[in-house]
Amino acid sequence: MAPRRRKTTDDLATFDPKPSLRFGSKVLGDLQAEHALIGKVAMWYWLENPADHEYTKDVDFAVTRASMPAIIEKLRASHVQVRPLAIGGVNALSETAGIRADFIDRSSEEWGDLQPLYKDAIAQAVQSEDRFSGIPVASPEHLVAMKIGAATDKDERDATRLIAKVNDLDVDRTRELVKRFLGPSGIGRLEECLRRAGHPKARRAYTESS
Repeated sequence: MAPRRRKTTDDLATFDPKPSLRFGSKVLGDLQAEHALIGKVAMWYWLENPADHEYTKDVDFAVTRASMPAIIEKLRASHVQVRPLAIGGVNALSETAGIRADFIDRSSEEWGDLQPLYKDAIAQAVQSEDRFSGIPVASPEHLVAMKIGAATDKDERDATRLIAKVNDLDVDRTRELVKRFLGPSGIGRLEECLRRAGHPKARRAYTESS
């Protein structure tokens, strides 16, 4: 019987984040632009078990809106493809160099302006000692808030996994961030993620304290 598929190991999806980490760090370092590592690679930093490290196709950097013009100019001078992101920011791509990096300011009218949350995450990361290859890493509390703010099923699954797996995640701090930057609808989604994660601090739905 003929095989239903013909594939080899060359067909497996792979991504080495190290070239993108080095590239992004150099671009932002040269510009002295404050930034923080976010997205899946930042989740890898906080999730102890490698089995929880889901595949990603790029490295994400949170940046400020004010730094975007200089970043775009620097990227164009670096001979990489530069493409706008609908959520706010740009993607830098070089297949030959193995570079796939997103520089995200998250200041989109259509998808929601989360720049205040991103700026807070960057400020906290710069002051902390958590570094991944020398790059400031956004706190797990900020990552959860960002995932809730993105408001997709995939992002809320990420938020739930962080809540369930990061033992020192500060739920009260996360609630404060979500309330301040995302408002009541964000709080409702956060509480649902807490319940899905089976967190002991989860509040029951439809009570005065929820």
